[in-house]
Amino acid sequence: MANYEEPMQISEFKDKKTGLIAFGIIQIIFGGFCALMTPFMILGMLVSTISAKSPAPPMSARMMVPAALLYALLAVWFIWMGIGSIKTRRWARAIILVSSWLWLICGINALIVVSLFLPGMSDQIYRNAQMPQAAVIIAKSVMIGFMAVFYVVIPAVFVLFYGNKNVKATCEFRDPQVPWTDKCPLPVLAVSFIFATWAASMLFMACYRWTIPFFGFIVSGLTGAAVVLFIMLLSAYAAWGTYKLNIKAWWCSLFLIIALALSTAITFSRVSIWDFYEKMNFPKEQMDMMKQSGMPNNSTMVLSFGLWPLVFLGYLLYIRRYFVHPPTQENLLQQTSI
Repeated sequence: MANYEEPMQISEFKDKKTGLIAFGIIQIIFGGFCALMTPFMILGMLVSTISAKSPAPPMSARMMVPAALLYALLAVWFIWMGIGSIKTRRWARAIILVSSWLWLICGINALIVVSLFLPGMSDQIYRNAQMPQAAVIIAKSVMIGFMAVFYVVIPAVFVLFYGNKNVKATCEFRDPQVPWTDKCPLPVLAVSFIFATWAASMLFMACYRWTIPFFGFIVSGLTGAAVVLFIMLLSAYAAWGTYKLNIKAWWCSLFLIIALALSTAITFSRVSIWDFYEKMNFPKEQMDMMKQSGMPNNSTMVLSFGLWPLVFLGYLLYIRRYFVHPPTQENLLQQTSI
């Protein structure tokens, strides 16, 4: 399969080796921070469990272990990508660009959701904990400010840098061998990346008794594990098949997104989200705390998270043009980028 992005002439670009090194070091620092968070979370869980004087309910190992593992995986990810950036690898530039776009989109979504729901939640916290209103305002501002920087500003900077044509040309010049990431259009690679991450992340559901909404019901245990395994297999097939530009995998992706969106909407139109948390074996103390904090109800949760399947479906329709039977040489040579 031919390369999808035509290399630039050497004389046409400015060498961005220094910038690639600097951004690589930044990512290694992020990885170091995530690596430090892993033992801190485990230590916090142990302290909250043995401390009888703690006002907060003890942290559940079932909830903390996935978070600790996530930080460990993020540490490996950032360090690996950072090294790839320092070495000006083409595969690193492509993966960082794709993941930064996803980071930015999810970050904007999270910031919007928090901005909509945080005022009501902070007022509830103020009434329940009798905190000074000024302290609540400061805490709310700090949280939104942190999310704006880490979830929007930083990934936006990464997108601008790694999407720069001079950065692309620098990587192509210093790493002339065509990597696996260049054998798939970047817009399609993003979808493959999403499904691969999705399939892997569903393993964490083992910590929550494999609880999952399923067309009006909440299933868990062996039944839930069977449903999760089926979704994982479909997601893995969608990830591999879309990377290979297989039209069947594109249809599988479309079917999977529609089915999961319908399943979630139907389930939470009939079942309380608190029943869902209870099936996941959330500790009663933590559920009481979440209820007191004024968490959104079913309708607002479904509305806030139900819009993204529509966005994803629109994106799948957009990349449909890359899936042809059979692929023509003109299509293979078409230049695409994010």
